[in-house]
Amino acid sequence: MTASGQTGVTLGLERIVWFLAHVLPSDPRDKLRVVHVAGTNGKGSVCALVSEALTAAGYNVGTFNSPHFLEPYDAVRIQNTAIPATEYTHLQSWIRTLDSTQTDKLSIFEQTTVLALWWFAQSDVDVAVVEVGMGGLRDATNVFSSVRNGIGSLVQCICPVDEDHLGMIGNNIEEIALEKSGIMRPGSWIVVANQERSEAFHKIRQEAHRTSPGRIINVRRQPTTDIHVPNFVIDSSDVPGHVRASSELPSWATFKGTGKRCLRVKYPPSPETYLKSTKPKEPQSKQPTKSKTEVDLPLELPGYYQAGNASVAFYALDVLRTHYGFTRLTDSAIQVGFQNVRWPGRLSWLNIAHRALIPGASDARSESPNDTVSERLYEWVLADGAHNEPAAVELRKYVDTTLRRISQQRYIRMARSRSSGTVCVRWVVGFTQGKDMRAILARLVQPGDIVWAVPFDQPKEMPWISCERPEQIAQTARAVSGVRVETFDCLKDAVDRLSACSADTYLNVVCGSLYLVANVFREFQIQPFPNK
Repeated sequence: MTASGQTGVTLGLERIVWFLAHVLPSDPRDKLRVVHVAGTNGKGSVCALVSEALTAAGYNVGTFNSPHFLEPYDAVRIQNTAIPATEYTHLQSWIRTLDSTQTDKLSIFEQTTVLALWWFAQSDVDVAVVEVGMGGLRDATNVFSSVRNGIGSLVQCICPVDEDHLGMIGNNIEEIALEKSGIMRPGSWIVVANQERSEAFHKIRQEAHRTSPGRIINVRRQPTTDIHVPNFVIDSSDVPGHVRASSELPSWATFKGTGKRCLRVKYPPSPETYLKSTKPKEPQSKQPTKSKTEVDLPLELPGYYQAGNASVAFYALDVLRTHYGFTRLTDSAIQVGFQNVRWPGRLSWLNIAHRALIPGASDARSESPNDTVSERLYEWVLADGAHNEPAAVELRKYVDTTLRRISQQRYIRMARSRSSGTVCVRWVVGFTQGKDMRAILARLVQPGDIVWAVPFDQPKEMPWISCERPEQIAQTARAVSGVRVETFDCLKDAVDRLSACSADTYLNVVCGSLYLVANVFREFQIQPFPNK
């Protein structure tokens, strides 16, 4: 992906492929085994789940996400620890110096992709988990070959696809699905998430059967169940990693979601279920023995949709251990990884009180919203990066579930809010220019809610991103919902207002853009990823 000027985006692989193969001292792709993840929603969660499970199993795991969250370097991590800022700056300067000798220059995103792959290769990671930036076929991450001698793109995951970036990667859902399917590789394994849009599913399935027949796992057809397991226990005695205690978690990650949920997945009847045509070219490793027919996987990431992401991650991991020699990926290791996973900015509960603390507030512990949100609702902010209509639908579902739980807990405890009315939502929203604000707000806002329109800061190293003016957001919100709307010149002003509120008749939700959520994390002095 290339930034053309300040606002345009041009897709293509010619520059980065040439740079990797001919400009660098050696091609990092020659050392990397890759799990490649594309889709409209869920990519980051799948990457986080896969990375944590592999880490728990004792593997050295590189993860590259797009976009970055707070700083450009936090998108590039090993064992979920961001590359040191000084090393990032040094490698970035080196790559730009090499690039200055080229006629056709790399874009900022291409430079960062090269940096991530080089650092992973030099660090001898066992596997790199790579999230697509935009689309797939022409995205800068789509530089990996089919598997040769155990090297290359081992598994490609296609998460749910919907209409996002219309006009940039496609003009309709079929074209977008085709673009995202472009990461598929002949002879590799393809895991296809359940697709809400049938047009997307049929196009993805068509491309998968054309590209790698017999090596397709359709999650839609796998028997999985989202269940409640009150006495769930992990036997981690043979797992290199350990289940992190609450004291090891950042304050924003202490909330356990909507209860002790598990995903019960069943193994395929036999390994041959995966193989329906020609045998793979690479040597097959000894397949781990599966004495059970199913396994329960903890769902720590809040939101009902995370069951689908967990299914994609599990079947990708199962392919790695079954066909590529990752034998340390036992059921217990996967369970530990899924138990440990946290993904910032997606349904993250933040305590407003922490904002008033001195630097170091990011390490402060907080009570779980499970216990306090119903009694001191005004202290909490729910931050989510929902920025398209499907994500808005899921966010509204989660908010509705939270409101029901608040009502139930207050009734059980005989507690009453200061206002006897129904708890509504205060939506603090900001959008990137070009997003369908009308569709998103229509899914989120209901009668009685309030909308606060705010801008967000310019993301670093992303000059093509621009935020929508609060006045334009307000105009759209009034046209869609007719609810009360206020505008703010900056996010800080809105957060100051929230901090001064002592009434608990509103649930505070920040959404509309991951860049806005990142601003909230900065305002609350929260560091989402450890950094050396």
